[in-house]
Amino acid sequence: MSLESTIADLVTKTTNLLDYFNNKKAGIDSAVAAAIAAVPANLKVFYVNQLTGVDTNVGSTSAPLKTLDRALYNTPVGGVCRVYLQDDYTMLSNINVDGRFLTVFSDVTGVRRKLNTTYYVAADGTANYLSGFPVMNGGQIMFQDVTINIPSSVGLAIPPVGFTNSVFKTTSNGGTPLVAVKLTQCEVIAPGDFSGAVMGIPNSAVIFEVLAVTFPANFGGRYVYGVAAGTAANTLSNVLTNLSTL
Repeated sequence: MSLESTIADLVTKTTNLLDYFNNKKAGIDSAVAAAIAAVPANLKVFYVNQLTGVDTNVGSTSAPLKTLDRALYNTPVGGVCRVYLQDDYTMLSNINVDGRFLTVFSDVTGVRRKLNTTYYVAADGTANYLSGFPVMNGGQIMFQDVTINIPSSVGLAIPPVGFTNSVFKTTSNGGTPLVAVKLTQCEVIAPGDFSGAVMGIPNSAVIFEVLAVTFPANFGGRYVYGVAAGTAANTLSNVLTNLSTL
């Protein structure tokens, strides 16, 4: 075999080897890109409109979701679910915040959308619960430019009692060790007969921060479940709040 043919053979083999490498590299690059694309985004932003939304929508301004439940469901565990309310929203039952950070805003800054809580009868018919947000597995909540509207319980056949008569809550024997809630530029409306609390946390630590929030007059004793009116917040070992008295 001549030197020329040997060199030509080597060039051919080298070219084949380079083609093989480039094809493999393209496949690897494609697989890596697909794997990265498959990782869910930790921040999900949804618009919610209970009147015009549909839960099969993408949750954009022009195609909003119908429910907060669906917005949370569409957010991966450990992620942030940012919701903009396009209209007032009525909660007919509890909405679980399980391992997610739920932030709720009005879609127009300075316009407070109403979040209307309601009383509903438990499945076994033995109790009335206030619809709210049970927090589990490290969930956190932040509201801004929202009015939390709590109804009267007068006339209910079964009066609501206990920590379930609260807006933000966790179970007494499970739930999560820490419940963190922040309200900014919000308003809490509650009737004089309201016997529950904003935070229904029997056996967990509480972080409750408020900024430019208005509460009803004489609301003492209804901030945190089981804490008597006038209690100095700094005397409680399980409560961290910027409210001086509860």
